[in-house]
Amino acid sequence: MYVPENYFKRFPLDSIQLTPLMAGDVDDCARCLVEQQDLGTQGYGFKKYRQVHEAGGLDLLRRWTQAYLACVSFVDDQIGTVLTALENSPYAENTLVVLTSDHGYHMGEKEQLFKNSVWEESMRTPLVVAGPGVARGRQCDRPVSLIDIYPTCADYGQWTMSPNVGTNGKPLDGHSLRSLLEKPDENKWAGEDFALSVVASNRKLEVNEPGKPAEQHWSLRTVRYRYI
Repeated sequence: MYVPENYFKRFPLDSIQLTPLMAGDVDDCARCLVEQQDLGTQGYGFKKYRQVHEAGGLDLLRRWTQAYLACVSFVDDQIGTVLTALENSPYAENTLVVLTSDHGYHMGEKEQLFKNSVWEESMRTPLVVAGPGVARGRQCDRPVSLIDIYPTCADYGQWTMSPNVGTNGKPLDGHSLRSLLEKPDENKWAGEDFALSVVASNRKLEVNEPGKPAEQHWSLRTVRYRYI
């Protein structure tokens, strides 16, 4: 809700189109998510959705959506400010620009008003890369992960990553996206054919105790399929 007023004015309330809401949208979901709300956020998205509907129904949801769009528009303008400064600097021709973000929000789908879910509306993130050697105006539909950004920057920056180990001694995951960025049509790279994401359950763990994989919530995405 905290952006300058002129960004709200870009989206008049009477023009706001709500996300399509489906009756019984959670009927096909795992009971541990819907009934037990076994997420690390304790089912916050479900609770927020109910609160909004009880407090103001679709009218309040329309205001919520307006605020969300205003915040996105505000961020877009700030990105433009940064890119304009880059274009007017000596570094415009030798800088790799990587634009990504935190996860987006459900805006009512699956009776959720939050992120941190196993569904695509929240799990996916924007990823736009531009710079020297990167194909212009192209799109690659191969699923990749945010953990691929660091190896990509290391590749373009010619950083030493051998052995590919972080400061804690653990192997670093991820693969350079360079081949996909420069030749998206070939769709060849060293990474997997899928993107794997996880949302923690609400099982309490001791400090430094790893969560058991079988007790977490996973999403596996390929070009064609999505498995939860």
